[in-house]
Amino acid sequence: MAAIHDIYESCVDDLGQYPILILGISTWGLGEMQEDWYQFLPRFRSVDFTGKKVALYGVGDQESYPDTFADGLGLLYDQLHKNNCKPVGKWPVDGYQFQHSRAERNGQFVGLVLDERNQPELTAERINTWLNSLGF
Repeated sequence: MAAIHDIYESCVDDLGQYPILILGISTWGLGEMQEDWYQFLPRFRSVDFTGKKVALYGVGDQESYPDTFADGLGLLYDQLHKNNCKPVGKWPVDGYQFQHSRAERNGQFVGLVLDERNQPELTAERINTWLNSLGF
């Protein structure tokens, strides 16, 4: 069973009922998580990710915010690590033009990164390639 949940309206039990999670986040302002995620984080810290497969994707704007591109994704990834979760689905940084990103680790993004403002023509292909790589 698959379902889409808005993090603003979600509770911890929503996350707990699924063995596979694909979590998405956008970056706001100068590298911040969207407010909905900040509000959810205190409850998120209690989620037990044992046995769950978790993949992440993020949305950012590499031209307007090249120094904080997709930082929200990196912040979410860091929180998951605090919860002893090891997300899957890294994504290459090739094809993006940015200066810095908290979502980049060892030359790869910690999850799929989409830029609908500057590269919308690449979104469908990136999503399909990434989903096929997850092996879920």
